[in-house]
Amino acid sequence: MIPPNLQEAETLLASLFEEVKTWEGTLAGGTKLDVGGTAIDRLRQTQVCFGNPRDSLILLTEETFQEVGVELSHIVRQQMRDGYNFYYMTVSVDLRPQPGARFRQLCCELDFSPKGKNEPIVHAIFPKSQWRTVMNLETGMNLGLNENLDWSIGLDTSNTAVLQNIPGNLKANVASKSKLKALVAIPNYDYNAGRFDIVAQGEGNSTCYWYIQEPDLLKLTTVQFAIVFKVPQNIKSIGLRGTVWAEPSMNWLTAEIRDVFSELADRFQNLLRRKDEVASQFSRGDAEKWTLRLPQATANL
Repeated sequence: MIPPNLQEAETLLASLFEEVKTWEGTLAGGTKLDVGGTAIDRLRQTQVCFGNPRDSLILLTEETFQEVGVELSHIVRQQMRDGYNFYYMTVSVDLRPQPGARFRQLCCELDFSPKGKNEPIVHAIFPKSQWRTVMNLETGMNLGLNENLDWSIGLDTSNTAVLQNIPGNLKANVASKSKLKALVAIPNYDYNAGRFDIVAQGEGNSTCYWYIQEPDLLKLTTVQFAIVFKVPQNIKSIGLRGTVWAEPSMNWLTAEIRDVFSELADRFQNLLRRKDEVASQFSRGDAEKWTLRLPQATANL
């Protein structure tokens, strides 16, 4: 997955807007903002932006889990004692589409630094492809970290049919909310997105990403990406670079400008005919860099 150049996307949309507006005015016998111009203008005004990753950044310790009755696995405890600190954080994304604007997918990439022997290592991320079935149940859930610093989910199981629809390979990590034995990291976690497809990768690396396809991204007003990562205990701060973008539905966009499509410059016609292949070039998004001071155990302060 290659993030688009958001500045170039901004320039491309501005140029397309001016040309569509000009031709719509010409065909109508005067200058006015018609269907195509309105659609592009609303696409340009759509905002996709990051929240602050410091908001929920916490240090994970044996004591933290013992307080909620969870005994960490031997492997995790050994890594903590051998010189790694584990951290939990969420990175939120706000998608603020203007009325009528339609999008086909939301993508997010997070890149941790420094690189080399002291680089942060992503231990676990959420959501992941394997949880799609559970999240599509459209029932409230609590998201928690279990003894392996992996994800467990607590569901509202008052409807017994919910548990029956969970794939067998996930049932060991799913319980009722009242019986969830985990460090609850996000209570009432909810994408409110209905049916969607997701690809997520990054565990074991210093870069992770999510690629979400959903028929109606207008429901995704705020999305939270959860990450557990580890760093050597001597590291007190890290760098984080984030890029997020929403790609418009090209079928929607080309339909909105169909009245003037044949009048557009060849470069626009050739580009738009490629539909979803070039959707990222019309993206709305945000790119940020942060320096994060990592919380330390009290004894180390």
